Amino acid sequence: MASPRPPAVAGAARVSLDTVELAGQAPWSFASPVTPGLALSELVVAGLLRRGDVRFVERRRFAAAALAEERGERRPAGAPPAGVSEGAELLASVVWVPLPTGSSIEVRLTEAARGAVVGSRRASIPAGSDIVATARTVVRTLLAALESVGRLPAWTDPLGSAATGQAAGSGVPDRAVESFLRGLAAEESWRWEAARASYQDAAESVGFFEAEAALARAARLRLGGTLGES
Repeated sequence: MASPRPPAVAGAARVSLDTVELAGQAPWSFASPVTPGLALSELVVAGLLRRGDVRFVERRRFAAAALAEERGERRPAGAPPAGVSEGAELLASVVWVPLPTGSSIEVRLTEAARGAVVGSRRASIPAGSDIVATARTVVRTLLAALESVGRLPAWTDPLGSAATGQAAGSGVPDRAVESFLRGLAAEESWRWEAARASYQDAAESVGFFEAEAALARAARLRLGGTLGES
C-alpha cells in the first residue's frame, strides 16, 4: 500500500490538473457529498498517478496547505505537511460540455511559466457514459495533447489499452464508485482509516485501478509523506 509511485521515464513532463469545469448539469449522481466536478477531477488524478510517462504534480491541496503554512496556521489533525514541490511545467484544464447526443470534453495545456496555451485536444463521449469512463477519456485526451506538443515519452503501460478503455462504459459498478467517493471525502478531511477502508473496498472491483492508485497515495501520506510528493 505504501509503495512509491512508479518512476517517471526520461522526458516525462511535470503536469498538474488546473481546473475541471462542468459546463452544464452532470449526468451522474452520488450518495456521497463529493461534487461531480471534484469526483471527476480526482478520478483523473488517480489515472495519472500510476503512469510513468507523466509526472503528476499535486496542485489543489498542496497550494492550500502551503499557504496555510506560510500564514502560520496549525495543520488539522492528521493532515500531512505541504512539503516541497518542483512545480508543474504544464497545467491541464478540462471543460466538459453536455450535448444532445452525449457530451464532449476539451483539454488544454498551458505553459505554467508563461501562461500561454501550447496545446489542446477534444473528444466526444457517448450518452450514458459513466464517470469512470469519462475520466479515462479525459486522461486519454490529455495524453494526446501531450503527444501533440512532443511531451509524451515512450512508456509501456502494464494495463495496456484497459487504462483508457471504452468511452461508453468502464465496467466499474456504481457501488465501487460510491466507495471511492467515500474514500475521497474521508481523505479530504484526513480521516485516514476511513479513507483506507473505502478505497480498499473500491479497489476490490476488478479493473478499478484508480481506486488502487488512490489507496496507495493515502497510505504514503498517512505514513509520513507530504503533499508535494504525493
